[in-house]
Amino acid sequence: MKPLFSAIFILCISNSNIAKAQITKGFWMTGGDANFITTNSPHTSPQTTQSNLEIAPTIGYFFFDKFSSGLKADITFNHAARASTILGPRETINESFYLFGPYVRYYFLNEEKVLNFFAEANYGYELGVSKNYGMSRNITKTQQFTFMAGPVFFFTQSVALEFTVGYYYYNEIGSNAGSTGFQMGLGFMIHLERDD
Repeated sequence: MKPLFSAIFILCISNSNIAKAQITKGFWMTGGDANFITTNSPHTSPQTTQSNLEIAPTIGYFFFDKFSSGLKADITFNHAARASTILGPRETINESFYLFGPYVRYYFLNEEKVLNFFAEANYGYELGVSKNYGMSRNITKTQQFTFMAGPVFFFTQSVALEFTVGYYYYNEIGSNAGSTGFQMGLGFMIHLERDD
């Protein structure tokens, strides 16, 4: 991993004009990620299998040079199943989480820089729906405030690789209790050309 960071750093210094970032007024920005995870615990009692699907799209627009705003979403589906045992029947749990909300982002350097830095703040409202086998449906409503910042490297005018470090606050709506934490991320963003 260290050679990758070294190569990107040297490339940024030696070729500072290979690509102009599309971070000017009138451009669109889109990105996101998708994850699918499945786990199986055959040696535990009871035997448990779990699947998780997460889709997190982002879309934004540059209203001013170096300043964009838009919407983020995070949709997650969880399914867990425990095998039946002498002590009880098979159990299944299905959960769905739908998070969406606005964000604002600012880039600190000019568009001709291959390596830039940004800061971003966003708010997310999440609706969670869970249902256990044989039980009624449970609905939760939560909110999340996030601030993140980091470097972004533009491979081309339209494709960027981002490294982020962030802080978040998360709590259930109507409750004073909440949790805070730090997060790190790595992702791609696509900057779409405007129509002149």
